[in-house]
Amino acid sequence: MRKLVGLAAVLALMGACSKKNASLEGNWKIGTITVNGKTQPLDDCTQKTYLSFGKDSITYHSFVAFDNCKENISSLAYVATSDSIKVTNELKRIERSHYQIKGDTLTITDEAEIRGQKLVSKVKLIKMTSDK
Repeated sequence: MRKLVGLAAVLALMGACSKKNASLEGNWKIGTITVNGKTQPLDDCTQKTYLSFGKDSITYHSFVAFDNCKENISSLAYVATSDSIKVTNELKRIERSHYQIKGDTLTITDEAEIRGQKLVSKVKLIKMTSDK
């Protein structure tokens, strides 16, 4: 009986994770960026930026203001749990961010310390429709 309960718990957890991962999949457009509680201004190019979450990779579609809003595309591998995303960057280092999805809004939160100053950044992204 105890093994059956344990197996049921593992299956429920796997189901919750796969449902959470599936909800990440798709295109998410930058909505707002805040750093230490202060909203950062977004130029026209940054407002075009979006992330495409696939099953196991994120494709960044960033638009660069100093290059006439030219699109820059890069992809990185990721693994998601129920509340965090672990991304393997170009240097093969794993970076972890917390995330939360409410309706069609994805909020990604990062914490870092730079030169002794704690920085908390939050990026809110809006789920895009198929026609961008």
